[in-house]
Amino acid sequence: MSAMRCPRDVSVLEQDGIVYAARLPTGPIIMLEGIAALIWGEACSGERATITERVAEATDVAPDTIRADVEAFVDDLISRGLLK
Repeated sequence: MSAMRCPRDVSVLEQDGIVYAARLPTGPIIMLEGIAALIWGEACSGERATITERVAEATDVAPDTIRADVEAFVDDLISRGLLK
């Protein structure tokens, strides 16, 4: 299994810890910062099955405490067509 990725019609710019992502050409532009940018980065750099654990390690929070929120956020990014 591999990392999630952006579809071809998604453009991403990362600057100063903020991720800007948009489906082209119609958008809208989504701005991700803080924990949202961290989840995005983890989604794009490793397997989906371990995103929560990696975010939990980076934030020093128990995985079970954040699992539902992380999974819901990733599902939202997928439903918006920003990740697959």
